[in-house]
Amino acid sequence: MTRKSEFKLPPISPLAGSSLFIVRKVFKGNKVGPKYRLKVVITYIFVTITTAFRKIDHLYFRKKLEKFKFREPPLFIIGHWRSGTTLLHNLMTKDPIASYSTTYQCVFPDNLKSKWLFKTFMRIFMPPVRPGDNLEISVDFPQEDEYAMSNLTHRSYYHFFYFPSAYPTLYKKYIRFETVTGEEIDDWKKLYRQMIIKALLNAGGSRIVLKNPANTGRMLRLLEIFPEASFVHIIRNPLIVYLSTVKFLTQLYPTVQLEPFSEEDVSEMVLEIYGKLMRDFLEDRKQVDPDRILEIRYEELVENPIQNLELIYQRFSYPDFPESKPLFTKYLSSLGDHKIDSYTMSQEDLDRVMEHVGFAMKHWNYDMPDNLEII
Repeated sequence: MTRKSEFKLPPISPLAGSSLFIVRKVFKGNKVGPKYRLKVVITYIFVTITTAFRKIDHLYFRKKLEKFKFREPPLFIIGHWRSGTTLLHNLMTKDPIASYSTTYQCVFPDNLKSKWLFKTFMRIFMPPVRPGDNLEISVDFPQEDEYAMSNLTHRSYYHFFYFPSAYPTLYKKYIRFETVTGEEIDDWKKLYRQMIIKALLNAGGSRIVLKNPANTGRMLRLLEIFPEASFVHIIRNPLIVYLSTVKFLTQLYPTVQLEPFSEEDVSEMVLEIYGKLMRDFLEDRKQVDPDRILEIRYEELVENPIQNLELIYQRFSYPDFPESKPLFTKYLSSLGDHKIDSYTMSQEDLDRVMEHVGFAMKHWNYDMPDNLEII
């Protein structure tokens, strides 16, 4: 990577919140680059230390997981990375009855009963803002649950953060669940359900609101677990999504990758995954009850956030919008002015990108964005 970032993590992999078994499974078939070997050693040492604490979690939650009854079906916020899923998630989880996976749970999903210790570790070493947009992050803030799954099982797309060259295989196996057995799918669904239950027990609330871009290609699998689940799909100008995702990953990768991966590689990966994910979503949507999914545009959410939130509540018959509206307004006021990034691109690059995202521009009726200059 050539682009520098202010975003820094300690010399340990986020896999530190996993188990020795899972870490070994993630590394199997992948080659760690020489410059990352010390990070791997430190990660193994840390994971070994946390083993005893995970046993406490397993004992404490075993019966609770078996007896748990959902009071409401989940709401899944989906959409490609950098489409506005975080903004919508942060807003909707201001509702007092909303529950979510916290950043802490996503790093240490099997150490909830020892968070008094590991939260301190995270607070010391975690950067205050995330890469790409400098959005504030904290151990107790809502976070996308795929990070939790990446530390609960080797069957997670997010291991592409560590071994990005594996992204085609990870997408095929753990977003689309192709070339995997029925037993593997059932194991993933069981773990995902348990992770959601622990989020509800940890954060409180009755309505779990989850955001996970990887779930954009998993709607049908999620409906197998939760037949009454609802989905909010947020879309954004595909050209800006591409540029923003490349910016985000080129700033993030130097802190998490365990193999070399160039900025050019990132660009090609983003284009390929965008095309696959959005086409798979459009195909899957044909099989989803229209009453179970709502689509909103990022640009409209930013312009009229309260109106769009009310639309979501009306669509899914959530009765508590009037009580939550002041909390939404308060959060929006805390964000300050919305900064719009400007981008430049050559005509040659634009033509290359449009080959992959042109179908989405047409489908969702997007034009050339005002904040993109062609040079």
